[in-house]
Amino acid sequence: MSSAFLATAVLLGSSAVMAFVLQPSDVEPAAATPFRCPGESWQSVRKGLLEALGLRTEPRLAAGALDGVREQWQRTFSSISHRVLNPASPTVSPPSQEAGNSTGPRCCPVTSQVFMKDLGWDTWVIQPPSLTLVQCALCSAAGHTVPCPPPPAGAQPPPCCQPSSLEMVPVLYMDQFSTLVISSVQLPRSCGCGPGGVQQPEKNFLIL
Repeated sequence: MSSAFLATAVLLGSSAVMAFVLQPSDVEPAAATPFRCPGESWQSVRKGLLEALGLRTEPRLAAGALDGVREQWQRTFSSISHRVLNPASPTVSPPSQEAGNSTGPRCCPVTSQVFMKDLGWDTWVIQPPSLTLVQCALCSAAGHTVPCPPPPAGAQPPPCCQPSSLEMVPVLYMDQFSTLVISSVQLPRSCGCGPGGVQQPEKNFLIL
């Protein structure tokens, strides 16, 4: 019996862990974006993802610690893929526009693809190989980003161009103790202006 199968059995048998299907998000990017990380440095992306994973620092593993492990897990998930239930994937909404003002600012989702290899995390992250990040920014009708308009004097400013829906993305990695850890991060998937709650994250899970 392979170590990958044993690890899978432990994860699935634990009542404290939800069994996720570890796969990259298949959300289609919003308009063509030939860049991966707009307006944000690799360091800030690393910091944000580490906080989302509940980590203070990146795990430091011995050279070759993941040799064979990633391939075993890929085979394991491939073999059980027929038992996977995939909820309807969230889609990135088209830019929203302020009601009654066709020339007003719009809330634009800016999509970028971040690869674990580019972050230097392919030495400890097993799945997924990349993440799709969506940043919300006000833009003009021509597609140029603009600052949030100031609210009227004495008025409570409404939420301005913020995430309107989230997706729970699972992450499988090996920590500094060579222990396999399954965690997840909440990533924005669509944007909108004005008041209103954020749609709860979509999840991918196994039928047990």
